[in-house]
Amino acid sequence: MASVLYLALLLSLSCVLWSGADVSLPSSFLKWVALHQAGIARSCPRGWNNYGNRCFIFQNNQTDWATAERACHRYGGNLASVHNKGEFTFLQKLIRFEKGSYQRTWLGGHDAEKEGVWLWSDGSRFSFTQWGTGEPNNLGGNEHCMEIYELGDMNDAPCTTRSYSICAKRR
Repeated sequence: MASVLYLALLLSLSCVLWSGADVSLPSSFLKWVALHQAGIARSCPRGWNNYGNRCFIFQNNQTDWATAERACHRYGGNLASVHNKGEFTFLQKLIRFEKGSYQRTWLGGHDAEKEGVWLWSDGSRFSFTQWGTGEPNNLGGNEHCMEIYELGDMNDAPCTTRSYSICAKRR
C-alpha cells in the first residue's frame, strides 16, 4: 500500500514539475523520500527508522554510555545491538544522514562485567563485530563501551565519553 501511495505521489509531482510550475518541496518531505527510498521509513513510530524487525532512532545529544542506555529504556528499547553487516551498514548510513559524517555514536556493546567478554545491553547474542584496526584495545585499561567512531568502524571507548547514541526496539 505504501508503495502505491509513494508511486502516486511521485507521478503527481512529476506532472506538476513537467508542466513548468514553480514548486519547492519542504525539507521534511525530502527527508521522508530519502528515507523511504533507502527502505527505512516503514512500521515504526514517528521519528524512528525501520530496519529488519526493529526500529532505530538517532539521539542527537551527547551523553555518557549509561545515560544513553537509560534514555533508550524510556523509549522502550536499548542502545542498538548489531547482528550482521546489513544492520551495521544501516547504522552507519543513519549516522551520516543525521550528522553529515561519521560521529562518535554509542551502541549497546560493553565488556564492563569481564574484560574482553562483550555483551549487548538488550541481552541478545553477541555474534557480529566490525572493529576498527587494532580494536578493541582497552586503551588505558578503561575502555568498556562500544561506539561507532569517526572512521565508521566499531571502537571500545571509556563509558564516560560524551557521544551521540542510537536506540533500538522491536516493532
